[in-house]
Amino acid sequence: MVIDDLKQNLESLRISREIDETSLEDIRTSIDKVEIELQNRDSQILALNETIMTARTENSVLQQENQVTKKQVARLLDENEELKRSIAVLGEERPSIAPENLTMSFTDSFDRMVQKFNVPESRTSYRIDTMNVKLKTNLTLKDEKLQFQLPKPDDIISPENLSIIEFTIKAGSKEPDFSSYQEVPDLTGMLRVDAENLIVLKGFKVGIVKEKDSSAPQTTVIGQIPSANSVAQPGDMIDLEISRIIYVKMPNLVGLDIESAKEILTNTRLDVGTIAEQSSISEAGTVLSQSIEAGVQIVVGSAVDMMVAVKETVEMPNLIGKKLDSATQQIRSAKLKIESIVKETSSEKPDTVLKQYPEPGTLLMEGDSVDLVVAAVETLNVPDVVNMNINEARTVLGKTGLMIGRITKRASKLEAGAVIEQRPVAGSDCEAGTSVELVVAYNDIEIIEGIGPEKGTKLRDIGISTVSDLAASDTDSVAELVGRTSAEKFISMAKLIDSTSQLGSLGIDKQAAELLVKAGEIDSIERLREADPEKLYDLCNQAIKTGKIEVPKDYTFEREDVKRWVELAQ
Repeated sequence: MVIDDLKQNLESLRISREIDETSLEDIRTSIDKVEIELQNRDSQILALNETIMTARTENSVLQQENQVTKKQVARLLDENEELKRSIAVLGEERPSIAPENLTMSFTDSFDRMVQKFNVPESRTSYRIDTMNVKLKTNLTLKDEKLQFQLPKPDDIISPENLSIIEFTIKAGSKEPDFSSYQEVPDLTGMLRVDAENLIVLKGFKVGIVKEKDSSAPQTTVIGQIPSANSVAQPGDMIDLEISRIIYVKMPNLVGLDIESAKEILTNTRLDVGTIAEQSSISEAGTVLSQSIEAGVQIVVGSAVDMMVAVKETVEMPNLIGKKLDSATQQIRSAKLKIESIVKETSSEKPDTVLKQYPEPGTLLMEGDSVDLVVAAVETLNVPDVVNMNINEARTVLGKTGLMIGRITKRASKLEAGAVIEQRPVAGSDCEAGTSVELVVAYNDIEIIEGIGPEKGTKLRDIGISTVSDLAASDTDSVAELVGRTSAEKFISMAKLIDSTSQLGSLGIDKQAAELLVKAGEIDSIERLREADPEKLYDLCNQAIKTGKIEVPKDYTFEREDVKRWVELAQ
Protein backbone atom coordinates (compact mmCIF):
# COMPACT_ATOMS: atom_id res chain seq x y z
CA MET A 1 0.00 0.00 0.00
CA VAL A 2 2.86 2.39 0.80
CA ILE A 3 4.37 1.85 -2.65
CA ASP A 4 0.98 2.53 -4.30
CA ASP A 5 0.61 5.76 -2.27
CA LEU A 6 4.07 6.87 -3.35
CA LYS A 7 3.22 6.23 -7.00
CA GLN A 8 -0.05 8.18 -6.70
CA ASN A 9 1.71 11.12 -5.04
CA LEU A 10 4.39 11.04 -7.71
CA GLU A 11 1.74 11.08 -10.47
CA SER A 12 0.09 14.10 -8.79
CA LEU A 13 3.42 15.92 -8.78
CA ARG A 14 3.89 15.12 -12.48
CA ILE A 15 0.41 16.41 -13.39
CA SER A 16 0.93 19.60 -11.40
CA ARG A 17 4.43 19.94 -12.99
CA GLU A 18 6.08 20.31 -9.61
CA ILE A 19 8.82 17.90 -10.61
CA ASP A 20 10.94 17.71 -13.77
CA GLU A 21 10.90 14.68 -16.07
CA THR A 22 14.44 13.49 -15.17
CA SER A 23 13.78 13.50 -11.43
CA LEU A 24 10.43 11.83 -12.05
CA GLU A 25 12.08 8.92 -13.92
CA ASP A 26 14.82 8.56 -11.25
CA ILE A 27 12.23 8.37 -8.45
CA ARG A 28 10.09 5.92 -10.44
CA THR A 29 13.15 3.70 -10.98
CA SER A 30 14.00 3.82 -7.24
CA ILE A 31 10.40 2.97 -6.28
CA ASP A 32 10.40 0.02 -8.73
CA LYS A 33 13.66 -1.30 -7.25
CA VAL A 34 12.28 -1.02 -3.68
CA GLU A 35 9.05 -2.75 -4.77
CA ILE A 36 11.00 -5.63 -6.34
CA GLU A 37 13.19 -5.92 -3.24
CA LEU A 38 10.10 -6.10 -0.98
CA GLN A 39 8.57 -8.77 -3.20
CA ASN A 40 11.83 -10.78 -3.02
CA ARG A 41 11.87 -10.45 0.78
CA ASP A 42 8.24 -11.64 1.00
CA SER A 43 9.10 -14.66 -1.17
CA GLN A 44 12.10 -15.47 1.06
CA ILE A 45 9.95 -15.22 4.23
CA LEU A 46 7.32 -17.56 2.73
CA ALA A 47 10.07 -20.03 1.74
CA LEU A 48 11.58 -19.93 5.26
CA ASN A 49 8.16 -20.50 6.88
CA GLU A 50 7.61 -23.52 4.65
CA THR A 51 11.09 -24.87 5.57
CA ILE A 52 10.38 -24.44 9.30
CA MET A 53 7.01 -26.26 9.02
CA THR A 54 8.68 -29.10 7.09
CA ALA A 55 11.45 -29.39 9.70
CA ARG A 56 8.92 -29.53 12.51
CA THR A 57 6.95 -32.26 10.75
CA GLU A 58 10.10 -34.30 10.09
CA ASN A 59 11.21 -33.91 13.72
CA SER A 60 7.87 -35.24 14.94
CA VAL A 61 8.15 -38.24 12.60
CA LEU A 62 11.73 -38.96 13.75
CA GLN A 63 10.66 -38.90 17.40
CA GLN A 64 7.93 -41.43 16.66
CA GLU A 65 10.35 -43.64 14.71
CA ASN A 66 12.85 -43.42 17.61
CA GLN A 67 10.27 -44.78 20.05
CA VAL A 68 9.47 -47.66 17.67
CA THR A 69 13.19 -48.44 17.22
CA LYS A 70 13.78 -48.60 20.99
CA LYS A 71 10.97 -51.13 21.33
CA GLN A 72 12.41 -53.22 18.47
CA VAL A 73 15.92 -53.22 20.05
CA ALA A 74 14.51 -54.41 23.39
CA ARG A 75 12.60 -57.21 21.61
CA LEU A 76 15.73 -58.31 19.67
CA LEU A 77 17.82 -58.44 22.85
CA ASP A 78 15.22 -60.75 24.41
CA GLU A 79 15.27 -62.96 21.31
CA ASN A 80 19.09 -63.13 21.41
CA GLU A 81 19.08 -64.47 24.97
CA GLU A 82 16.48 -67.05 23.98
CA LEU A 83 18.67 -68.19 21.03
CA LYS A 84 21.73 -68.59 23.25
CA ARG A 85 19.74 -70.87 25.53
CA SER A 86 18.51 -72.91 22.54
CA ILE A 87 22.10 -73.33 21.20
CA ALA A 88 23.25 -74.68 24.55
CA VAL A 89 20.52 -77.34 24.41
CA LEU A 90 21.24 -78.22 20.76
CA GLY A 91 24.95 -78.70 21.50
CA GLU A 92 24.15 -81.69 23.66
CA GLU A 93 22.00 -83.32 20.92
CA ARG A 94 24.26 -82.87 17.78
CA PRO A 95 25.56 -86.08 16.09
CA SER A 96 29.31 -86.75 16.09
CA ILE A 97 31.55 -88.16 13.38
CA ALA A 98 34.99 -89.70 13.70
CA PRO A 99 37.97 -88.16 11.75
CA GLU A 100 38.52 -91.31 9.65
CA ASN A 101 34.88 -91.30 8.53
CA LEU A 102 35.17 -87.61 7.51
CA THR A 103 38.30 -88.34 5.45
CA MET A 104 36.57 -91.24 3.70
CA SER A 105 33.67 -88.98 2.80
CA PHE A 106 36.02 -86.49 1.08
CA THR A 107 37.70 -89.30 -0.85
CA ASP A 108 34.39 -90.55 -2.20
CA SER A 109 33.45 -86.99 -3.23
CA PHE A 110 36.69 -86.53 -5.20
CA ASP A 111 36.23 -89.78 -7.06
CA ARG A 112 32.73 -88.78 -8.15
CA MET A 113 34.00 -85.31 -9.28
CA VAL A 114 36.74 -86.80 -11.46
CA GLN A 115 34.27 -89.17 -13.08
CA LYS A 116 31.94 -86.26 -13.91
CA PHE A 117 34.78 -84.19 -15.43
CA ASN A 118 36.32 -86.89 -17.58
CA VAL A 119 33.34 -87.78 -19.79
CA PRO A 120 34.08 -89.46 -23.14
CA GLU A 121 32.64 -86.57 -25.19
CA SER A 122 34.95 -83.97 -23.61
CA ARG A 123 37.80 -82.60 -25.71
CA THR A 124 39.93 -81.96 -22.61
CA SER A 125 41.13 -84.13 -19.67
CA TYR A 126 40.71 -82.79 -16.14
CA ARG A 127 42.42 -83.78 -12.87
CA ILE A 128 42.24 -82.61 -9.26
CA ASP A 129 45.48 -80.92 -8.19
CA THR A 130 45.10 -79.15 -4.83
CA MET A 131 42.03 -78.26 -2.76
CA ASN A 132 41.86 -76.43 0.57
CA VAL A 133 38.81 -77.21 2.74
CA LYS A 134 37.81 -75.23 5.82
CA LEU A 135 35.27 -76.92 8.07
CA LYS A 136 33.49 -75.17 10.90
CA THR A 137 32.49 -77.67 13.63
CA ASN A 138 32.43 -78.34 17.37
CA LEU A 139 35.33 -80.51 18.63
CA THR A 140 34.59 -83.08 21.38
CA LEU A 141 36.61 -85.87 23.02
CA LYS A 142 34.79 -89.17 23.43
CA ASP A 143 36.43 -92.41 24.54
CA GLU A 144 39.81 -90.68 24.24
CA LYS A 145 39.13 -90.00 20.50
CA LEU A 146 38.63 -86.65 18.78
CA GLN A 147 35.12 -86.28 17.40
CA PHE A 148 33.62 -83.69 15.01
CA GLN A 149 30.25 -82.54 16.25
CA LEU A 150 28.33 -81.29 13.17
CA PRO A 151 25.41 -78.84 13.35
CA LYS A 152 22.03 -79.67 11.90
CA PRO A 153 20.92 -77.70 8.81
CA ASP A 154 18.44 -75.62 10.75
CA ASP A 155 20.73 -74.85 13.71
CA ILE A 156 21.52 -71.20 14.50
CA ILE A 157 24.95 -71.22 16.13
CA SER A 158 27.11 -68.32 17.28
CA PRO A 159 30.48 -68.23 15.38
CA GLU A 160 32.49 -68.16 18.62
CA ASN A 161 31.06 -71.61 19.51
CA LEU A 162 32.62 -73.21 16.36
CA SER A 163 36.20 -74.24 15.59
CA ILE A 164 37.73 -73.97 12.08
CA ILE A 165 39.44 -77.17 10.85
CA GLU A 166 41.52 -76.74 7.61
CA PHE A 167 42.30 -79.70 5.33
CA THR A 168 44.77 -79.63 2.41
CA ILE A 169 44.15 -82.38 -0.18
CA LYS A 170 46.62 -82.77 -3.06
CA ALA A 171 46.46 -85.33 -5.85
CA GLY A 172 49.51 -86.78 -7.55
CA SER A 173 50.26 -85.89 -11.19
CA LYS A 174 49.26 -88.20 -14.05
CA GLU A 175 51.07 -87.81 -17.37
CA PRO A 176 48.65 -87.33 -20.31
CA ASP A 177 48.86 -89.70 -23.27
CA PHE A 178 49.32 -87.79 -26.55
CA SER A 179 50.09 -90.80 -28.72
CA SER A 180 46.62 -90.82 -30.30
CA TYR A 181 46.36 -87.02 -30.75
CA GLN A 182 46.34 -85.42 -34.23
CA GLU A 183 47.22 -81.93 -35.48
CA VAL A 184 44.28 -79.55 -36.01
CA PRO A 185 44.23 -78.15 -39.59
CA ASP A 186 44.28 -74.40 -40.38
CA LEU A 187 40.78 -73.55 -41.61
CA THR A 188 41.04 -69.71 -41.64
CA GLY A 189 40.15 -68.18 -45.03
CA MET A 190 38.31 -71.29 -46.26
CA LEU A 191 34.62 -71.32 -47.09
CA ARG A 192 32.42 -73.03 -44.52
CA VAL A 193 31.59 -76.03 -46.74
CA ASP A 194 35.25 -76.72 -47.52
CA ALA A 195 36.25 -76.29 -43.87
CA GLU A 196 33.59 -78.74 -42.62
CA ASN A 197 34.63 -81.33 -45.23
CA LEU A 198 38.29 -81.05 -44.14
CA ILE A 199 37.34 -81.42 -40.45
CA VAL A 200 35.55 -84.71 -41.15
CA LEU A 201 38.38 -85.86 -43.43
CA LYS A 202 40.94 -85.34 -40.62
CA GLY A 203 38.87 -87.43 -38.22
CA PHE A 204 37.34 -84.59 -36.17
CA LYS A 205 33.75 -83.47 -35.78
CA VAL A 206 32.17 -80.12 -36.68
CA GLY A 207 31.35 -78.28 -33.50
CA ILE A 208 29.48 -75.00 -32.95
CA VAL A 209 29.36 -72.63 -35.94
CA LYS A 210 28.90 -68.89 -35.12
CA GLU A 211 28.54 -65.90 -37.45
CA LYS A 212 30.30 -62.58 -36.99
CA ASP A 213 30.06 -59.30 -38.94
CA SER A 214 33.04 -58.99 -41.23
CA SER A 215 34.17 -57.50 -44.53
CA ALA A 216 35.51 -60.93 -45.60
CA PRO A 217 33.48 -62.85 -48.23
CA GLN A 218 30.26 -64.38 -46.95
CA THR A 219 30.68 -67.70 -44.93
CA THR A 220 34.49 -67.39 -44.92
CA VAL A 221 36.12 -68.94 -41.81
CA ILE A 222 37.62 -66.09 -39.74
CA GLY A 223 38.28 -68.05 -36.52
CA GLN A 224 38.45 -71.60 -35.03
CA ILE A 225 38.70 -73.45 -31.68
CA PRO A 226 41.02 -75.35 -31.15
CA SER A 227 43.43 -73.09 -33.02
CA ALA A 228 45.30 -74.16 -36.14
CA ASN A 229 48.34 -76.44 -35.67
CA SER A 230 47.32 -77.39 -32.10
CA VAL A 231 46.59 -81.10 -31.27
CA ALA A 232 43.35 -82.85 -30.31
CA GLN A 233 42.03 -86.39 -30.05
CA PRO A 234 40.31 -87.90 -33.08
CA GLY A 235 36.57 -87.33 -32.79
CA ASP A 236 36.98 -84.05 -30.88
CA MET A 237 34.81 -81.11 -32.06
CA ILE A 238 36.22 -78.04 -33.83
CA ASP A 239 34.16 -74.85 -33.46
CA LEU A 240 34.08 -72.36 -36.35
CA GLU A 241 33.53 -68.60 -36.62
CA ILE A 242 32.42 -67.48 -40.10
CA SER A 243 31.96 -64.06 -41.69
CA ARG A 244 28.61 -62.38 -42.12
CA ILE A 245 28.57 -59.37 -44.47
CA ILE A 246 26.37 -56.45 -43.41
CA TYR A 247 25.37 -53.68 -45.82
CA VAL A 248 24.66 -50.12 -44.64
CA LYS A 249 23.30 -47.01 -46.37
CA MET A 250 25.97 -44.45 -47.25
CA PRO A 251 25.21 -41.19 -45.33
CA ASN A 252 25.47 -37.73 -46.91
CA LEU A 253 28.58 -35.99 -45.53
CA VAL A 254 28.76 -32.98 -47.88
CA GLY A 255 28.39 -29.69 -46.01
CA LEU A 256 29.37 -31.14 -42.62
CA ASP A 257 32.56 -30.26 -40.78
CA ILE A 258 35.19 -33.00 -40.98
CA GLU A 259 34.94 -34.04 -37.32
CA SER A 260 31.17 -34.52 -37.55
CA ALA A 261 31.63 -36.49 -40.78
CA LYS A 262 34.17 -38.80 -39.10
CA GLU A 263 31.80 -39.38 -36.18
CA ILE A 264 28.93 -40.28 -38.53
CA LEU A 265 31.12 -42.75 -40.46
CA THR A 266 32.19 -44.44 -37.21
CA ASN A 267 28.58 -44.70 -36.00
CA THR A 268 27.58 -46.17 -39.40
CA ARG A 269 30.41 -48.77 -39.07
CA LEU A 270 32.33 -47.38 -42.01
CA ASP A 271 36.02 -46.43 -42.10
CA VAL A 272 37.51 -43.01 -42.76
CA GLY A 273 39.58 -43.17 -45.93
CA THR A 274 41.84 -40.53 -47.47
CA ILE A 275 41.13 -36.89 -46.60
CA ALA A 276 42.26 -34.46 -49.30
CA GLU A 277 42.13 -30.63 -49.22
CA GLN A 278 40.81 -28.18 -51.79
CA SER A 279 40.60 -24.38 -51.77
CA SER A 280 37.01 -23.22 -51.47
CA ILE A 281 34.83 -20.30 -50.42
CA SER A 282 33.23 -22.67 -47.92
CA GLU A 283 34.33 -22.55 -44.30
CA ALA A 284 37.62 -24.35 -43.68
CA GLY A 285 37.12 -28.02 -42.72
CA THR A 286 33.78 -28.38 -44.54
CA VAL A 287 33.31 -31.62 -46.53
CA LEU A 288 33.04 -30.74 -50.23
CA SER A 289 32.67 -34.23 -51.71
CA GLN A 290 32.77 -37.96 -50.80
CA SER A 291 34.08 -40.95 -52.73
CA ILE A 292 30.87 -43.01 -52.33
CA GLU A 293 27.58 -41.44 -53.33
CA ALA A 294 25.09 -40.84 -50.53
CA GLY A 295 22.22 -43.32 -50.35
CA VAL A 296 23.91 -46.37 -51.91
CA GLN A 297 24.23 -49.68 -50.00
CA ILE A 298 27.83 -50.55 -49.10
CA VAL A 299 29.60 -53.21 -47.04
CA VAL A 300 30.33 -52.55 -43.36
CA GLY A 301 33.93 -51.44 -42.91
CA SER A 302 34.25 -49.84 -46.35
CA ALA A 303 36.63 -46.85 -46.47
CA VAL A 304 35.17 -43.50 -47.54
CA ASP A 305 37.45 -40.79 -48.97
CA MET A 306 36.54 -37.11 -48.47
CA MET A 307 37.53 -33.74 -49.91
CA VAL A 308 37.51 -30.87 -47.38
CA ALA A 309 37.66 -27.10 -47.87
CA VAL A 310 40.73 -25.04 -46.97
CA LYS A 311 41.40 -21.36 -47.35
CA GLU A 312 43.94 -20.14 -49.90
CA THR A 313 46.96 -18.21 -48.80
CA VAL A 314 47.13 -14.67 -50.17
CA GLU A 315 49.89 -12.09 -50.11
CA MET A 316 49.25 -8.87 -48.24
CA PRO A 317 49.28 -6.02 -50.84
CA ASN A 318 51.24 -2.79 -50.33
CA LEU A 319 48.69 -0.08 -49.49
CA ILE A 320 51.02 2.66 -48.21
CA GLY A 321 50.36 5.98 -49.97
CA LYS A 322 47.10 4.87 -51.54
CA LYS A 323 43.75 6.52 -50.98
CA LEU A 324 41.41 4.70 -48.63
CA ASP A 325 38.90 3.85 -51.39
CA SER A 326 41.61 2.29 -53.56
CA ALA A 327 43.12 0.42 -50.59
CA THR A 328 39.70 -0.93 -49.64
CA GLN A 329 39.17 -2.25 -53.16
CA GLN A 330 42.57 -4.00 -53.15
CA ILE A 331 41.84 -5.62 -49.79
CA ARG A 332 38.54 -6.98 -51.08
CA SER A 333 40.15 -8.23 -54.28
CA ALA A 334 42.70 -10.13 -52.16
CA LYS A 335 39.78 -11.79 -50.30
CA LEU A 336 40.75 -10.07 -47.06
CA LYS A 337 38.66 -7.81 -44.84
CA ILE A 338 39.25 -4.55 -42.97
CA GLU A 339 39.18 -4.89 -39.19
CA SER A 340 39.76 -1.26 -38.16
CA ILE A 341 40.62 2.13 -39.65
CA VAL A 342 42.42 4.59 -37.37
CA LYS A 343 42.90 8.23 -38.34
CA GLU A 344 46.15 10.00 -37.56
CA THR A 345 46.97 13.68 -38.04
CA SER A 346 49.37 14.06 -40.96
CA SER A 347 50.55 16.46 -43.66
CA GLU A 348 49.51 13.89 -46.26
CA LYS A 349 46.22 14.26 -48.07
CA PRO A 350 43.22 13.14 -46.05
CA ASP A 351 42.42 9.38 -46.20
CA THR A 352 45.92 8.49 -47.47
CA VAL A 353 47.11 5.15 -46.01
CA LEU A 354 50.05 5.81 -43.66
CA LYS A 355 50.46 2.38 -42.06
CA GLN A 356 49.10 -1.12 -42.50
CA TYR A 357 49.03 -4.28 -40.40
CA PRO A 358 50.16 -6.89 -41.43
CA GLU A 359 53.12 -5.58 -43.39
CA PRO A 360 53.17 -5.78 -47.23
CA GLY A 361 54.17 -9.23 -48.52
CA THR A 362 52.92 -11.11 -45.44
CA LEU A 363 51.22 -14.42 -46.33
CA LEU A 364 47.66 -14.54 -44.97
CA MET A 365 44.68 -16.85 -45.18
CA GLU A 366 41.55 -15.81 -47.08
CA GLY A 367 39.22 -13.84 -44.82
CA ASP A 368 41.98 -12.60 -42.48
CA SER A 369 41.66 -9.06 -41.12
CA VAL A 370 43.70 -5.96 -42.00
CA ASP A 371 44.15 -2.80 -39.88
CA LEU A 372 44.84 0.58 -41.51
CA VAL A 373 46.06 3.97 -40.31
CA VAL A 374 45.02 6.83 -42.61
CA ALA A 375 45.90 10.51 -42.72
CA ALA A 376 43.58 13.13 -41.27
CA VAL A 377 43.93 16.92 -41.13
CA GLU A 378 43.98 18.67 -37.78
CA THR A 379 40.46 19.09 -36.43
CA LEU A 380 39.02 22.06 -34.53
CA ASN A 381 36.20 22.13 -32.02
CA VAL A 382 33.39 24.45 -33.16
CA PRO A 383 32.58 27.08 -30.49
CA ASP A 384 29.01 27.99 -29.49
CA VAL A 385 28.05 31.40 -30.98
CA VAL A 386 24.25 31.11 -30.66
CA ASN A 387 22.70 34.23 -29.03
CA MET A 388 25.88 36.23 -29.78
CA ASN A 389 25.73 39.32 -32.01
CA ILE A 390 26.89 38.59 -35.55
CA ASN A 391 30.02 40.75 -35.10
CA GLU A 392 30.96 39.03 -31.85
CA ALA A 393 30.38 35.62 -33.47
CA ARG A 394 32.67 36.60 -36.38
CA THR A 395 35.48 37.47 -33.94
CA VAL A 396 35.13 34.23 -31.94
CA LEU A 397 35.08 32.02 -35.03
CA GLY A 398 38.06 33.84 -36.55
CA LYS A 399 40.20 33.29 -33.45
CA THR A 400 39.34 29.57 -33.56
CA GLY A 401 40.53 29.25 -37.15
CA LEU A 402 37.06 29.00 -38.69
CA MET A 403 35.23 31.27 -41.13
CA ILE A 404 31.72 32.65 -41.37
CA GLY A 405 29.91 31.20 -44.35
CA ARG A 406 26.41 31.92 -45.63
CA ILE A 407 24.33 34.16 -43.37
CA THR A 408 20.55 33.71 -43.46
CA LYS A 409 18.12 36.14 -41.87
CA ARG A 410 15.07 34.90 -40.00
CA ALA A 411 12.34 36.84 -38.26
CA SER A 412 12.72 36.47 -34.53
CA LYS A 413 11.81 38.16 -31.26
CA LEU A 414 15.51 38.20 -30.42
CA GLU A 415 17.51 41.36 -30.92
CA ALA A 416 18.26 42.06 -34.56
CA GLY A 417 21.66 40.60 -35.52
CA ALA A 418 21.60 37.88 -32.83
CA VAL A 419 22.67 34.40 -33.99
CA ILE A 420 19.72 31.98 -33.85
CA GLU A 421 21.37 28.84 -35.33
CA GLN A 422 24.77 27.65 -36.53
CA ARG A 423 25.99 24.84 -38.78
CA PRO A 424 28.13 22.91 -37.84
CA VAL A 425 26.62 22.88 -34.34
CA ALA A 426 28.68 23.76 -31.27
CA GLY A 427 31.02 20.98 -30.11
CA SER A 428 31.46 19.43 -33.56
CA ASP A 429 34.92 18.57 -34.90
CA CYS A 430 35.86 20.03 -38.27
CA GLU A 431 38.89 21.02 -40.30
CA ALA A 432 40.58 24.40 -39.96
CA GLY A 433 39.15 26.97 -42.36
CA THR A 434 35.71 25.38 -42.41
CA SER A 435 32.86 27.86 -43.02
CA VAL A 436 30.17 28.08 -40.34
CA GLU A 437 26.72 28.99 -41.62
CA LEU A 438 24.68 31.28 -39.38
CA VAL A 439 21.00 32.16 -39.05
CA VAL A 440 20.64 35.74 -37.74
CA ALA A 441 17.58 37.36 -36.15
CA TYR A 442 15.79 40.00 -38.26
CA ASN A 443 12.59 41.79 -37.28
CA ASP A 444 11.86 44.22 -40.14
CA ILE A 445 8.81 43.45 -42.29
CA GLU A 446 10.85 43.83 -45.46
CA ILE A 447 12.18 40.30 -44.83
CA ILE A 448 8.88 39.12 -46.34
CA GLU A 449 9.16 38.58 -50.08
CA GLY A 450 7.30 41.30 -52.02
CA ILE A 451 7.49 44.01 -49.35
CA GLY A 452 10.04 46.49 -50.59
CA PRO A 453 11.01 49.91 -49.21
CA GLU A 454 7.89 51.64 -50.59
CA LYS A 455 5.34 49.19 -49.15
CA GLY A 456 7.42 48.82 -46.01
CA THR A 457 7.22 52.60 -45.42
CA LYS A 458 3.44 52.57 -45.85
CA LEU A 459 3.02 49.72 -43.37
CA ARG A 460 5.35 51.30 -40.82
CA ASP A 461 3.29 54.54 -41.08
CA ILE A 462 0.25 52.66 -39.69
CA GLY A 463 2.29 50.99 -36.91
CA ILE A 464 3.26 47.70 -38.63
CA SER A 465 7.05 47.55 -38.40
CA THR A 466 7.83 43.93 -37.48
CA VAL A 467 6.84 40.51 -38.80
CA SER A 468 4.92 39.85 -35.58
CA ASP A 469 2.99 43.14 -36.06
CA LEU A 470 2.06 42.11 -39.60
CA ALA A 471 1.01 38.58 -38.51
CA ALA A 472 -1.38 40.09 -35.96
CA SER A 473 -2.72 42.88 -38.22
CA ASP A 474 -6.18 43.28 -39.80
CA THR A 475 -6.42 42.22 -43.44
CA ASP A 476 -8.68 45.14 -44.41
CA SER A 477 -6.25 47.74 -43.00
CA VAL A 478 -3.33 46.27 -44.90
CA ALA A 479 -5.45 45.85 -48.06
CA GLU A 480 -6.11 49.59 -48.20
CA LEU A 481 -2.36 50.16 -48.61
CA VAL A 482 -1.17 47.22 -50.77
CA GLY A 483 -4.34 45.61 -52.17
CA ARG A 484 -6.31 42.65 -50.82
CA THR A 485 -4.44 39.91 -52.69
CA SER A 486 -1.06 41.23 -51.55
CA ALA A 487 -2.37 41.82 -48.03
CA GLU A 488 -3.57 38.22 -47.63
CA LYS A 489 -0.28 36.93 -49.03
CA PHE A 490 1.88 39.17 -46.78
CA ILE A 491 -0.13 38.37 -43.62
CA SER A 492 -0.05 34.60 -44.39
CA MET A 493 3.73 34.70 -44.88
CA ALA A 494 4.15 36.78 -41.72
CA LYS A 495 2.17 34.24 -39.71
CA LEU A 496 4.33 31.41 -41.10
CA ILE A 497 7.58 33.25 -40.29
CA ASP A 498 6.33 34.31 -36.86
CA SER A 499 5.20 30.78 -36.04
CA THR A 500 8.43 29.14 -37.18
CA SER A 501 10.39 31.71 -35.19
CA GLN A 502 8.47 30.81 -32.04
CA LEU A 503 9.03 27.09 -32.66
CA GLY A 504 12.70 27.80 -33.40
CA SER A 505 13.04 29.12 -29.85
CA LEU A 506 12.43 25.50 -28.69
CA GLY A 507 15.39 24.27 -30.78
CA ILE A 508 13.22 23.04 -33.66
CA ASP A 509 15.04 23.53 -36.96
CA LYS A 510 13.50 25.77 -39.68
CA GLN A 511 12.50 22.89 -41.98
CA ALA A 512 10.71 21.05 -39.16
CA ALA A 513 9.07 24.24 -37.92
CA GLU A 514 7.71 25.03 -41.40
CA LEU A 515 6.43 21.46 -41.67
CA LEU A 516 4.59 21.71 -38.33
CA VAL A 517 3.01 25.02 -39.34
CA LYS A 518 1.93 24.04 -42.86
CA ALA A 519 0.91 20.42 -42.27
CA GLY A 520 -0.19 20.49 -38.64
CA GLU A 521 -1.45 24.09 -38.41
CA ILE A 522 0.77 24.64 -35.38
CA ASP A 523 1.13 28.43 -35.47
CA SER A 524 2.24 28.95 -31.86
CA ILE A 525 3.91 27.25 -28.93
CA GLU A 526 0.48 27.11 -27.22
CA ARG A 527 -0.96 25.10 -30.13
CA LEU A 528 2.06 22.75 -30.04
CA ARG A 529 1.62 22.25 -26.31
CA GLU A 530 -1.97 21.01 -26.82
CA ALA A 531 -1.21 18.80 -29.85
CA ASP A 532 -1.44 14.98 -29.94
CA PRO A 533 2.08 13.77 -30.91
CA GLU A 534 0.82 10.70 -32.80
CA LYS A 535 -1.76 12.61 -34.87
CA LEU A 536 0.68 15.46 -35.53
CA TYR A 537 3.35 13.03 -36.76
CA ASP A 538 0.87 11.29 -39.08
CA LEU A 539 -0.24 14.65 -40.59
CA CYS A 540 3.35 15.78 -41.24
CA ASN A 541 4.48 12.40 -42.55
CA GLN A 542 1.50 12.24 -44.93
CA ALA A 543 2.26 15.75 -46.21
CA ILE A 544 5.82 14.66 -47.05
CA LYS A 545 4.72 11.43 -48.77
CA THR A 546 2.07 13.13 -50.94
CA GLY A 547 4.42 15.98 -51.90
CA LYS A 548 2.16 18.58 -50.33
CA ILE A 549 5.24 19.94 -48.60
CA GLU A 550 8.65 19.54 -50.23
CA VAL A 551 11.66 18.65 -48.08
CA PRO A 552 15.30 17.85 -48.99
CA LYS A 553 15.97 14.23 -50.06
CA ASP A 554 18.19 13.51 -47.05
CA TYR A 555 15.75 15.09 -44.58
CA THR A 556 14.57 12.77 -41.78
CA PHE A 557 11.40 13.21 -39.75
CA GLU A 558 10.93 10.80 -36.83
CA ARG A 559 8.00 10.07 -34.55
CA GLU A 560 10.22 10.51 -31.47
CA ASP A 561 11.14 14.04 -32.66
CA VAL A 562 7.48 15.15 -32.64
CA LYS A 563 6.95 13.64 -29.19
CA ARG A 564 10.03 15.50 -27.88
CA TRP A 565 8.87 18.84 -29.38
CA VAL A 566 5.45 18.55 -27.75
CA GLU A 567 7.10 17.76 -24.42
CA LEU A 568 9.37 20.81 -24.81
CA ALA A 569 6.32 23.02 -25.43
CA GLN A 570 4.72 21.65 -22.27
